Amino acid sequence: MIKGLIITLFLFGTAASFAQDQEKEVLELLNAVRTNPKKFTDTHALPYIKENGLEKNRYAKSLLQDLKQTKAMGALQLAKALTDVARFHAKDMGTTGKTGHESTDGTAFHIRVRTQSKAQGMIAENCAYGQTSALDFVMQLLIDDGIESLGHRKNILEPKYQWIGIAIEPHKTYRTNCVMDFAERF
Repeated sequence: MIKGLIITLFLFGTAASFAQDQEKEVLELLNAVRTNPKKFTDTHALPYIKENGLEKNRYAKSLLQDLKQTKAMGALQLAKALTDVARFHAKDMGTTGKTGHESTDGTAFHIRVRTQSKAQGMIAENCAYGQTSALDFVMQLLIDDGIESLGHRKNILEPKYQWIGIAIEPHKTYRTNCVMDFAERF
């Protein structure tokens, strides 16, 4: 059992060993919405929506509706392998000023995530730009304003995802960017 624990720590590390403070806060918020959607709604989503004048925004209203129907699920575990992939992409986008899921060399996110992290099962990626706080990044992706598919929200609220990598880096055009890479398993 000890050997398995050592291998797990080597592959996935601990949150304290490789994540920056703001990235840890993003993880805490993601896990707050996943493990207790009702409490997250009351303590974070509703105040955020009110403070930002989004009460009439259809995406914000649909988020509140979705959170009412969301059942509690498992917390995401931070994986060093996914964090490394997310960091690579956040730095790539940040230095070039680009946005999106495709690397500047043309590599699609699913190829980048699978080959660099060895993730298995379902995978997904969220990218957010221009925010200054962890809550702003998380709420931007949960509200998903202008994204008809609500893909970022669905990724965060997908119970099959067990692992995540999070990287926040400077961005040439938007000041900041946050990349989240999700995986079902390794």
